[in-house]
Amino acid sequence: MSKTPTKADSNYNFIPREITTPNKDQQGVSKTVYSHVSKLHGLLNDWGKMRDKGVRLCRAVSALKLHECDDDYFPSQLKPLMDGLLDALDGLKTIVDGVKVLNNQLQALAKLQPTDEPVISTWSVSKISQTVTNIYTSLEKEYRLKKIITENVAHSRDENLIEVYISAWEFEAYFNIEANAYLFAEVGLAAVT
Repeated sequence: MSKTPTKADSNYNFIPREITTPNKDQQGVSKTVYSHVSKLHGLLNDWGKMRDKGVRLCRAVSALKLHECDDDYFPSQLKPLMDGLLDALDGLKTIVDGVKVLNNQLQALAKLQPTDEPVISTWSVSKISQTVTNIYTSLEKEYRLKKIITENVAHSRDENLIEVYISAWEFEAYFNIEANAYLFAEVGLAAVT
């Protein structure tokens, strides 16, 4: 029969493992922030591609409406162009939703990391979070503007107004990517085009 071990027989001592906190787990926070900034970089590159797609479609709608449409006639070619423009708009919405998730996660990290110690080169989590919040706010405004344009471009008959719509798709009134270029340069990513 086996006997019950006594305290003196035990060669094993239990030592509790210290639970890491964001202040003590600086490397993990840096990796998470870098990962989020990399995802943001990818989303902003996708934004540029969707914007370019929307501009091409708006120009095609403009050419079709100005040269093919009569006052009471809408050509059948307008439907596929507008479907494509709606797809581009849906792509922009998906990107805005992705940036919103990253923004919320970085805000939570900023609350967990209350110090202003840099986690990536010279950027603290709170500074990165504030920058991503500004990006999210401006992208959301851009999306709403492009949504209004998409809803109205097929119905417009005024050549000047259609040109304004195209310009609003091409030149972003609220989003300035150059203002955020330093964030991506800090983590070694190429500029967003």
